[in-house]
Amino acid sequence: KNKTGKSGYPDGIYINEAKKLLIHLEVKPDSSKHISKDGKSEPEKFAVDGIKHYLGFFLKESIKNSTNQDYFKAWKITGIAVSGDLDDEYNHRISTYAIINQKIVDQNINSLLDEADYLNFFETVNEEEIVTKISSSSKKINNLLRNVDSQKRPVLLSALMICLFEKDNVPNDFRNNYAGYSPLTISTNIPSTLRQILSNEGVPQDKIEILERELTPLLGDIDLSQTDILKDILHELRDNVIPLFKNKSNYDIIGKFYEEFLRYAGVANVKKGIVLTPKHITGLFTELIPIKTDDVFLDPACGTGAFLIAGMNKLIDTIQASSMPDKENLIQKIKTTKLIGFEKNPTMYSLAISNMLFRGDGKSQIFYSDFFGKETDNELKALAEKGIKPTIGFINPPYGGKDNKDNPTKKEIQFLTRMLDHVSRYGVIIAPLSMYFKDDNIRNAILKKHTLKYVINMPKDLFQPNAASNTAIAVFETNTPHGNKGVVFFDLNDDGLVLSKSKGRTDVYNKWNRIKADLLEKIQNPDKYQDGLTLVKTKINDNDEWLIQAHAVTDYSHLSENDFTRAIKDYLIFNAKKEMNLLEKDVDEIALLEIIADYYSESANSSQKSEAE
Repeated sequence: KNKTGKSGYPDGIYINEAKKLLIHLEVKPDSSKHISKDGKSEPEKFAVDGIKHYLGFFLKESIKNSTNQDYFKAWKITGIAVSGDLDDEYNHRISTYAIINQKIVDQNINSLLDEADYLNFFETVNEEEIVTKISSSSKKINNLLRNVDSQKRPVLLSALMICLFEKDNVPNDFRNNYAGYSPLTISTNIPSTLRQILSNEGVPQDKIEILERELTPLLGDIDLSQTDILKDILHELRDNVIPLFKNKSNYDIIGKFYEEFLRYAGVANVKKGIVLTPKHITGLFTELIPIKTDDVFLDPACGTGAFLIAGMNKLIDTIQASSMPDKENLIQKIKTTKLIGFEKNPTMYSLAISNMLFRGDGKSQIFYSDFFGKETDNELKALAEKGIKPTIGFINPPYGGKDNKDNPTKKEIQFLTRMLDHVSRYGVIIAPLSMYFKDDNIRNAILKKHTLKYVINMPKDLFQPNAASNTAIAVFETNTPHGNKGVVFFDLNDDGLVLSKSKGRTDVYNKWNRIKADLLEKIQNPDKYQDGLTLVKTKINDNDEWLIQAHAVTDYSHLSENDFTRAIKDYLIFNAKKEMNLLEKDVDEIALLEIIADYYSESANSSQKSEAE
């Protein structure tokens, strides 16, 4: 730092080699020495200038000729500048920086965090990049397929991705040569390539035929067989989409593609009864229960496989952090025997197969069948004979089922009941609030066999912009009657994610990890934190609702006349929005006033006209 050419070192270095996390610490005892006027030119005197000095050695231009260049490419590198006395609340400063996209970026964090929070800087960035790239690729592919039915485009996408799949030391002739093929040769080779790859990966022939039946009508399209559309899409997938799977993450890349396809076509997926689970929620499921390395995950309505991916990654992380021998074989066993999924929607099934294929597993037990059908019973029985029995169930069931002739989709509570009866340890569900207070007889019967541990109300905008469903997560310990045990009810009204027009809800401000840690701490230690309003632990009886609203006790001693007035205003606004069918629409206050004025003006004119007549 003094430009003498001698070696220098930060005041502290933190390393987690397994997670490739490197943190530098630069400390000054006086808070007046926190940062210089320009924040970089005096590294020997100021903490921020010093930390930027050290981080600069890890930028690409600094190590481009070094043998360390490739080594540090995978590392997550952070720097923390501290000045003053940490024990004095008003006499210290902290600044946090990270190397993001080869730039030293201020994270605007002025406190010391847990390791998971520092790792989250980079996870969020990775996901932002993934979302941006998927949105860009989806737009290109949708434009190319504008003459193909929007509901069928995901099937074609899935098939093309499978045709590009390759393993180490196993050449894929189609992938290596398609660029020189004619459009007709590409379209005629896709079914045989699909069949060959899936057969080699152990997918049963009858399941392959399901995908072929969905795919074959599409390939007869003149545009696809006589133009370069398929070749252009294959280029886009090969160069910009498939490389995204190299990031080990719970992020459901295929699911995001599906959402983007439907959004581009102007279709809200909730209309089809399909609500894809956000990535941070699939990860939360794996932390709400104690997971063992020999657990087997079941998802009765697996969609694109997001819960299976989260369960798989949790098991892999657990094994890698352990001292168990032969980890590589254990991890491969997870991918081939520890994941069971059922999906009756052919499009979702094809997407799940391709999703898991690129996660390093083409042989997961993902079945194209109705969870309530006889075929499912046969599949589960066959797995049990091989010693594969589900221990943990995760589900986000189809919403709005009524189980009648006009709507044969089973209700959420029926999915829950059947899932709990098929897993030996735990079951976790996210479902609309209505499931938690309707169907008393079914809910009572569940508690005769299983224990309800937690119910967590989720933020009302959790599924935005694709659905406006108020939901809650419930956690059950199976095969143990509930009896007289207490239930922890928690109201999570904010998960820290922010909705943007182009990217959906993302963790822009890195809040989720801290919110999640707070949630887990409180529900696991309810006696310490219950406040009667946002956290309640209480015993429940038959016919009781499974929601915090039924058990919370409001402390009215702090209410003022202003609170009462505000509640009346909120109620009037609610009634007005309900009368105008605006409850599920995102309308700002100014727009709402204009709508109300127009609405009641029209009503008044209509009334006057009626009186005159």
